[in-house]
Amino acid sequence: MGPAASRRREALLAHLHAHGHGRVADLAHCVGASEATVRRDLDAMERQGLVDRDWGGASPHVALRYRPEFRARAEVAEAAKRAVAAAAAAMVAPNMVLALSGGTTLTLLARMLRGRPVNVVTNAVNVAAELFGARATKVILTGGALKQNGYELVGAATESVVRAYHVDLFFCSCSGVDEAGYGRRDHAEAAVVKSFRRVAAGTVMLIDRGKLGRGYRARVAGLHEVDRVIVDGPLDPAWRERLAVGSEVQEAWPCETGVP
Repeated sequence: MGPAASRRREALLAHLHAHGHGRVADLAHCVGASEATVRRDLDAMERQGLVDRDWGGASPHVALRYRPEFRARAEVAEAAKRAVAAAAAAMVAPNMVLALSGGTTLTLLARMLRGRPVNVVTNAVNVAAELFGARATKVILTGGALKQNGYELVGAATESVVRAYHVDLFFCSCSGVDEAGYGRRDHAEAAVVKSFRRVAAGTVMLIDRGKLGRGYRARVAGLHEVDRVIVDGPLDPAWRERLAVGSEVQEAWPCETGVP
């Protein structure tokens, strides 16, 4: 495959991740190629496990049949989460060692990293499954006790494995953020996030605006304890000032939202 085809397929995949689905005609217009060329590209990308073909188009590959409650959460602010995940994926360089926690936004990020030459440590079995099978992507699953109501491994065994690693970037999310910091609903999940933070050279928090102003007692980090926050725009100026205490704030704009 030549450089032009490689760039075209990267553009096709980026479009699919940004929108969730694409019809062949729209994809052809997006990349400036014929529909026949795009169909051949999509067929090749499906064989690589990067996309799922359907009648007339394609979607990013989904590795699992998710539980209804997870699918319902994934559909909340879906466009915002896609934009935030894409901004996070743009931070990743080849051969980095990454850590990913669980959650709907991190699941989208995992799909965007599938096939890229990176090393990923995760305590989320669904994140590992989304990355599984892509030759260039090395996946390390921590082990531990699987939660009854989710996909994350937690407990002392998980935290012990995490402490054995050093990672370049740790991507995580939270259930809500208030003036006291970032929190989760579950204390066991919060403990694993804290363990990852301790072994990471940089921590990146991925949130959507719907989580602003919602406090949870299972604290994962203070506002000053993460290196970068990626949130969908437009961000209220008061919240931007609040989040910028010790952190770089990056706004990610969903496809249907125009950047002012």
